[in-house]
Amino acid sequence: MIWEQPYETNLDRLRRYAAFACGSQGLGDGVLSEALEDVLDEVSSARSTNLVLLFEILDATLRKTPPGAESLFEGLGRWQKLSPLERRVILLCLLEEFDFREVARITCLGRGDVKAIFGRARMLYADRFPARIGLVGGSEADRAAIEAAAQTCGYRLLWTAEPNGDATLDGLPPASLVLVAHDGTDPEQGLSLCRGYDGPVVLAHKGAENVRLNARHWTLPPAGLKDATLLNSVLIRALLFSD
Repeated sequence: MIWEQPYETNLDRLRRYAAFACGSQGLGDGVLSEALEDVLDEVSSARSTNLVLLFEILDATLRKTPPGAESLFEGLGRWQKLSPLERRVILLCLLEEFDFREVARITCLGRGDVKAIFGRARMLYADRFPARIGLVGGSEADRAAIEAAAQTCGYRLLWTAEPNGDATLDGLPPASLVLVAHDGTDPEQGLSLCRGYDGPVVLAHKGAENVRLNARHWTLPPAGLKDATLLNSVLIRALLFSD
């Protein structure tokens, strides 16, 4: 059936949105399951290929669901300070990259209300969006790829620095996030290259996976530095969900 295609393609996105809106992975999965039943019962195959419509149905189910007792946001810094509605709008605008008109349709809010909520929520992240990125290490090709990927999100590669285990980043212009391209396999050694910086760090090193290490450190494979889609996804998650 045609409806299976958009759900298989976008299931992770819908699942992530439900979990962060509810504050619980288990509750989010339940909401998504209920929304899937609504698609089967009420939406034609042709219409269900519309991603906005899928999020619209999911959001309608979310609005009827109280937040979960278990908090998914422990250790996620500023994200905890946002209201459930602010979280949903931020997720839809920044992580899912819907425009204000689409977010208004999904959330059943006016476009002006969406813009106001988005602006209010972003005040918590005024020093992170649009991001100013620092890069430690990396080849010329890495730097060019990172700069091009950042620009597609309105971000800027602010400075680059050579990896030096004895140096700190003190004295460099303030960055919203630091990317570290480390030639070795030891993440602790890679993180030592950005001493003096207490914001979000994304570390690319040999053998790394796309994971969150702790409250402000994230990793990805070195090849991810040249994959604009993966890189921007990691950057946005690190900017939103780090202390």
